[in-house]
Amino acid sequence: MINYSQNPLHYKRLIAQINEDIDFSGYLNAQGYQLLKKSTGSREFKKNDERIVLQIKRQPVTYFNRNDSSDKGRFFKFLHMRSANFYEAIKSGLGAIGQSYPAANIHTPQKSIKNFISLEERYNIQPLTKPFYLTEGRNLSPATLRSEAFKGRIFNAFHINDEQGRIANIALPKYGMDGSIKNYTLYNRPYRDSKDGKTKKFRLFLNERYEYLFVSNPEVKAEKVVCVESGFDAMAYHELHGFPKAFYISMSGHIDNRKLEQFFQWNTFVGGTANLPIHLAFDHDIEGMRYDLMVLSAWINRWSDRVFMELDWKRPVMMVQLDYRSKSLTEMERDVDFINKQIASGPEGMAKVLEKAICFKDKVVWELDLDKIQRFPHLSRDYWKRVISILSVSFTRDGIKMDKSHTRNDWNDELISVKKKSDCHLAHL
Repeated sequence: MINYSQNPLHYKRLIAQINEDIDFSGYLNAQGYQLLKKSTGSREFKKNDERIVLQIKRQPVTYFNRNDSSDKGRFFKFLHMRSANFYEAIKSGLGAIGQSYPAANIHTPQKSIKNFISLEERYNIQPLTKPFYLTEGRNLSPATLRSEAFKGRIFNAFHINDEQGRIANIALPKYGMDGSIKNYTLYNRPYRDSKDGKTKKFRLFLNERYEYLFVSNPEVKAEKVVCVESGFDAMAYHELHGFPKAFYISMSGHIDNRKLEQFFQWNTFVGGTANLPIHLAFDHDIEGMRYDLMVLSAWINRWSDRVFMELDWKRPVMMVQLDYRSKSLTEMERDVDFINKQIASGPEGMAKVLEKAICFKDKVVWELDLDKIQRFPHLSRDYWKRVISILSVSFTRDGIKMDKSHTRNDWNDELISVKKKSDCHLAHL
């Protein structure tokens, strides 16, 4: 086994694989730990003086020992604390993943059998017949809703106590890779809360399966993959760009490792070996810029044979750290020189807004103050486009592009603004 100092990136990837692929509960059960209790988000095991609590909602799963405050972390930390050394822990972890473990059970009173009620039945979800919220509230055209990309992928959810069907919510489905619907999010106009009198957005997640994504029709022969924050942004982008041959993926708010894994699987499904270009079309705000970097870094870490990108987020500063597989100082200095030359030759004033990348003996660090970039509303898109382009050209063979709405924070607001200014047909932007 090679020494850690010779190739730390190799070991970081092994540790990540061990943490992500292990059946932590099954492993504990096979090692003689007794399952004491379990809930939706956690499981507690006991063996001798150890009380191990797994937080299974997290991905990867984390743990802590009730009887030892220093005994906590992810699965590899659990192994490392119980192994002779680091390398033995690596061997044990690699040997543990991929095994089939018996399920851990505790004695629970037998519950009465209830008839299964689907989400469609429970929330009265039906094919789209009343698109008022989309056409009036979101200014989307009927042609967009009937387009090849979105036809049959948007639904109504009628309020269960509304016999006349007046309360027609919009239900955006979240699909699994098998094509089945795993969850829905319901939307409608804002409402006034009867308790505090405040106006609030109406958005309802129907179950806790947040990792699944709203996607457009995967049967469309796509020429690019467009990644957006919401399904409404996807439809607005589609309309503003003249119905391109694109596949849309909505991250629906926050991004985590489970959603990124779904993103990669969908991208492979629609693109195959074609390596379709990825267009990052998130909102033009600090969160949207952070999402750009999260997707970009995940892509680099999955496919690059040169670097591993780590992100350290301390709002509003994102520190980008590049760990090089080769550990070649010449290679690192060459990339730093390229990054800094691109900054110097960028749009007017860019060199005063962006910090230079710095080369250390074992890594490259580039600090990006997202708030500082946002302070220049007329140039911030150009500045940020240059940042994403620099990283994409350097480490993805320019496979990732950036699309930001031209004048508004998101694509749906952009569509509304364009339609307010003109009654003419939209030009292809």
